Amino acid sequence: MINRLVLSAFTLLLLSFSCHKEEEAPPPIPPDQLMEIIAEALILEPAGREMPYITQDSIYKRYYTLILRERGHTMEDFISSMQWLQKDPKRLEETYNKVLEHIEVIETEANN
Repeated sequence: MINRLVLSAFTLLLLSFSCHKEEEAPPPIPPDQLMEIIAEALILEPAGREMPYITQDSIYKRYYTLILRERGHTMEDFISSMQWLQKDPKRLEETYNKVLEHIEVIETEANN
């Protein structure tokens, strides 16, 4: 569910436009790490769909917790970083383009 909520939020933000930009603090998770976290979560997401529907939310929460813990971050860091990312549709789109490129690299390496 968390993964679905995050993806839904991204979709909504891509449809919105932001004209006003304020000086903002950097996110708790650096953008390159955030991109890797999103990519890894998207790669693992199909495995969660194989689980019974009633357990999917807890599986996704566990995925995110493990991914974040491995990198020294918390769910609060992730949520705050995602909010930072979502404030700028251009930044969001660029990040997701990098996510897709990163997933392609991972898939290519796995097939070799």
